[in-house]
Amino acid sequence: MISVVIPTYNEAAVIEETLRRAAAALRTAAEDFELVVVDDAGTDGTAERAESLASEIPVHVLRRPGRLGLATAVLDGWAIARGEVLGVMDADLQHPPEVLTGLAQAIRKEGADLAIGSRYVPGGGTSDWTWMRRMISRTATHMAATVLPLKLAAVGDPMSGVFLVRASALCDAHLNPLGYKILLEVLAKAHYQKLVEVPYIFQERERGSSKLGARQYLEYLLHLVRLAVGTGQLYAGIRYALVALVGALIDVGLVCALVQRQGWPAIAALPLAIEVALLSNFAWSEIFTFRSSPTSRFRSGMWGRLLRYEGICIPGALLNILVALVWLSQIGKLITGAALGVVSGGVCNFLFNIPSIWRTWGRCVYSR
Repeated sequence: MISVVIPTYNEAAVIEETLRRAAAALRTAAEDFELVVVDDAGTDGTAERAESLASEIPVHVLRRPGRLGLATAVLDGWAIARGEVLGVMDADLQHPPEVLTGLAQAIRKEGADLAIGSRYVPGGGTSDWTWMRRMISRTATHMAATVLPLKLAAVGDPMSGVFLVRASALCDAHLNPLGYKILLEVLAKAHYQKLVEVPYIFQERERGSSKLGARQYLEYLLHLVRLAVGTGQLYAGIRYALVALVGALIDVGLVCALVQRQGWPAIAALPLAIEVALLSNFAWSEIFTFRSSPTSRFRSGMWGRLLRYEGICIPGALLNILVALVWLSQIGKLITGAALGVVSGGVCNFLFNIPSIWRTWGRCVYSR
């Protein structure tokens, strides 16, 4: 059986359509199912409307005494669910319920432990978002993958609010979410082997009002920090930063030695110094940063990892060279130029490449 939890707070305008469409999608997948509506003491009759469908649809309503939050609503719903597969989706039709058909098939036919509705894999997308909303969503997704790269770097849409997971994958996971992004908690703590992302088109809300505000965004940031500490990835990040610092010192020191003592032109010394620093970073990451990580599962041989790592670091290396050469041509101070080049390349990698870099060593998940 599949148990799908649908958290609600004043969603009377859409709850009946949501439940009917969700039921139709699961029937299309030929699944036994139940829909668990968890209502946070709304005042518009959402719970009553859901209960009125009980003769047509296997729906149960759990009332909670106040607005306690989406993530905890999901956990409370899962606690009373009977299915061996657990799920969640929003009530507001921004997640088209029809995606449940593909998610159920991913679990049953493809053997996935975790099936995620994804906006950011081929076939997925958003309907009429403004560029600002798209940027905020992408930034939040990239931020999550940067803070939790070993868990999230290979997941296209870790911020999704519609997914199914085998209940067995949650045994001893000790879920303790903060805010509204329950999937982050599941990705970070669940015991799953195979993950499948099923594309869907995120829809604009047509009825009701959004529940997101400044408090929810702050809770999201706090949740990321708590997960980073709880999963040990904060300490892996500190180890990686120490490795990067050693590489930076090697880079600057070698540039100065080659130019000032050996008489090399800067344009020749800079690429060599960067390459030596990259090799140092890779070697120490192999030995120090990732080898001891319990969540790291090397997905290729060492030479394959090295080639991937070198390719990912090319933009930062080119920026390093460019900044250093421009500084030298304008100011002429070698050590300052080399240091600025290293900082520029490092910032580029941190802002854009950390998830890809860590994916070199991180666990492999399966997606489509």
